[in-house]
Amino acid sequence: MLRKMEQTKAQLAGKHHALDAFINARQHLLVEYIRLSTNKTLPSQAELEEFCGQLVDYVSAGHFEIYDYVVAAYEAAKGNARLLAERIYPRIKQNTDEALNFHDKYSQADEDTLLELDQDLGHLGEVLEERFELEDRLVSAIALVDHLDTGQPA
Repeated sequence: MLRKMEQTKAQLAGKHHALDAFINARQHLLVEYIRLSTNKTLPSQAELEEFCGQLVDYVSAGHFEIYDYVVAAYEAAKGNARLLAERIYPRIKQNTDEALNFHDKYSQADEDTLLELDQDLGHLGEVLEERFELEDRLVSAIALVDHLDTGQPA
């Protein structure tokens, strides 16, 4: 995931402030995810709440930071690009639901719930990896960067 993150950052960083914010949110989330998933001890409730907050921030950044640009690029997309976007978006929505389920489960976790953390973090890692790939494919398919460069929408 880190290697792919660096590739995405190299491709998209500096193109537009909204994309930069989105990439930074992704990077912060990934760093914290790795820290939590490789730690040999259970995290404190405060650490889990911080991570869950970052998870929601990341999911929200996609919807609120660049949503208008994605919609404009999607509406302009034609042919295969539009078909690909139509297949990708429902998968991103399902992925969002899984991330929010993790948030709901662990933002106020009790000791019994923490027993499932390793397994749930493993699943969340798969969810995040898929999400990153889907988002990158969507950005590419709908030529989002072109819409950001031209300033559409205002």
